[in-house]
Amino acid sequence: MIHSRTRGARSRALLLLLSALLLVAPLVLLPTAPASAQEHVTTEIVAVSPTVVGPDDTQEITLRVTNDGDTELTGLTVDLGVGWRPVTTRTEVASWSTAETGLAGTQLSEQLDPLPPGESLEVTLSLDVEDLLLGENAPWGPRQMSIRLHDARTTLETLHTFMMYDPGSGASSGRQGAPAPVSLSVAAPVTGPAFDPAAPEDYADAVAAWSAPGAPYDELLAAATSEVGALSLAVDPAVVATAEQSVDDDAARWADLLLREGGPGVVTLPVGDPDLAALAHADVDAQDIARIAGGRDVLPEDWAAADDWGPRIAWPAGVVDAPTVVAADAAGARALLGTEGIALPEAPGSLGSVASGSGPLRVAVPDEAISAVLDDATGSGGAVSEPAATVQRLLADTAVLAADAAEAAAATPVVAALPRGWSPDVATFDAVLGALAEQSWVELTDLGEALAPADDGRNARVAEETVADAELSPGSVRGLISTSEDVAAFATVAADPGTLTAGVDRDLFAPLSIAYRDTPEARAGAVELAQANAAQVRSGISVLDRADVLLISDAGDLPVRIRNDLPVDTRVTVRLRPDDPRLVVETVPEIVVPAGTSRDAQVRVRAIGSGDVTLAVEVLAPSGVEVAPPTEFALRVRAGWETVGTAVMAAGIGLLFLTGIWRTVRRGRSDRRTTGEQVAESAVPTGRTTTVPPQAPSPEDTAS
Repeated sequence: MIHSRTRGARSRALLLLLSALLLVAPLVLLPTAPASAQEHVTTEIVAVSPTVVGPDDTQEITLRVTNDGDTELTGLTVDLGVGWRPVTTRTEVASWSTAETGLAGTQLSEQLDPLPPGESLEVTLSLDVEDLLLGENAPWGPRQMSIRLHDARTTLETLHTFMMYDPGSGASSGRQGAPAPVSLSVAAPVTGPAFDPAAPEDYADAVAAWSAPGAPYDELLAAATSEVGALSLAVDPAVVATAEQSVDDDAARWADLLLREGGPGVVTLPVGDPDLAALAHADVDAQDIARIAGGRDVLPEDWAAADDWGPRIAWPAGVVDAPTVVAADAAGARALLGTEGIALPEAPGSLGSVASGSGPLRVAVPDEAISAVLDDATGSGGAVSEPAATVQRLLADTAVLAADAAEAAAATPVVAALPRGWSPDVATFDAVLGALAEQSWVELTDLGEALAPADDGRNARVAEETVADAELSPGSVRGLISTSEDVAAFATVAADPGTLTAGVDRDLFAPLSIAYRDTPEARAGAVELAQANAAQVRSGISVLDRADVLLISDAGDLPVRIRNDLPVDTRVTVRLRPDDPRLVVETVPEIVVPAGTSRDAQVRVRAIGSGDVTLAVEVLAPSGVEVAPPTEFALRVRAGWETVGTAVMAAGIGLLFLTGIWRTVRRGRSDRRTTGEQVAESAVPTGRTTTVPPQAPSPEDTAS
């Protein structure tokens, strides 16, 4: 005799086995065709409700079927199937999502009405979860779900998605619910176009255009400031500063919202978004990298980032190798986000640390699958019209991550990164991220917060040196940096060197931008023009030519005329270098030459011998570098000529004086002069006179 309890147990076991066979059999027995086999039919998942189901729920799937052909479709049937086994690896999630064949089972079928050409119809399939016979102890997690559209002859289309199952966490039932949440940060870069030195105004125009309502910058800001607030922005300060100073109202408004206190979550990129890999592979020193990344010669002097913005991060293009990590550290980055070249420990998560010169550098390796799904499904260029399938895919991915983290008993911060140039379809992006935010196993986190320093023991490894073909050549990089240093030294002639370096440095650093990686020919032109512009500035001071000089004295002042064609007054030092020791230069004068004028510098020299001397003229900036092209002039030194000439002139003057005296003496008295007798006669009175006897001669008169 068989006990009734035993018969009941056997019956239940048989029923479970039969159910399992029914679920598995379609995977083997049912023929399938690729989803693209019938291009005249399109099937979309419009809604999955609820996104997460429990044992007592009903899973509803709403489909839209569209007849893109020119004949009516009849005899259409939709099959819905859900697998009983949970999906436990990311590989399974990815392979099921991308596969075009294969069914999870067939628990439900529904006949569709005839569908005329060009028309669409919607159908809702309702599946009671209890019909899946998952059992009381079925684990939490995603299950494969398939939707097959076919007629009597063939499969027209197959869709794959996921059913998220949560049995609950009731202690009495022993069921296990969702694990602790994973931290998910989603970031998008806000970078500008390539700056063209030939048309600098185009950069500001592009920033203004991209800030207009509905344009990329505006959409990025809208997604970052929406109610969901799931998007963190990694901004190039040069873009924000340009927008803030723009005369365009939309650009100025956009910058104001971004800079406003309590605005979106923002981290900053190095100014101008330079190609750190190219700088690293050109062996640019840390000081120059810091100067480029800081942008002090590019940003307006009074510009400042918002106080609540996050740290500076590096977001290199391509493979992140060891030299690039060094460059990121030199650029002042507190974290590095790289899609290639960084290897993290096997445990789930996107974050780790790598050694750098200033200490551990936080690194983030974006989750490739989640990033790609968000890029494809929510970008403005290709956003899906109905994001339900995208939501289910991301729920499955994050669920597996959360389960892995629970098993490893470790926090699992995950980062998703969108590419440069990406902008969202805001409605789709918010719908997808909003659905994730509602789940207990997902916690949306600001990127700056996620990248905070942490000693989690997750040491990352980076690739050996890897140079990409898209990088600017090391020789060109070094040439631009060297020219910038030369201009900086030259610019010390101005009271404010920044008036000369700002525009030049922007031109020189522009070809270093990642934006130029896609246009190497334009970049080569930008390098050439930047070098030409720098050379033009450095040619603004010159020494005017002069004829040979004759020096006939032992010492004198030689005038050297300096020309200043720069738009600012300049202070220079003039130094003469003779090629012969017979001439000694006694002074090195410093003069100020007003803008657009010429001025003489008087250089005191002393001759210690006669001869021909060549003088090299050096015009020096306060920094000590030469700022004028090399020039020289000849000086004929005749040191004794001045003394001899003076003596000759003195002798000549004396001779003339003596000659004059001699001529006066030799001429004697003139015939026309009055004699003594004539004087006496003229003195006789004509009237009555008194005679005065002559005086007797004195003894003295007669002594001789």
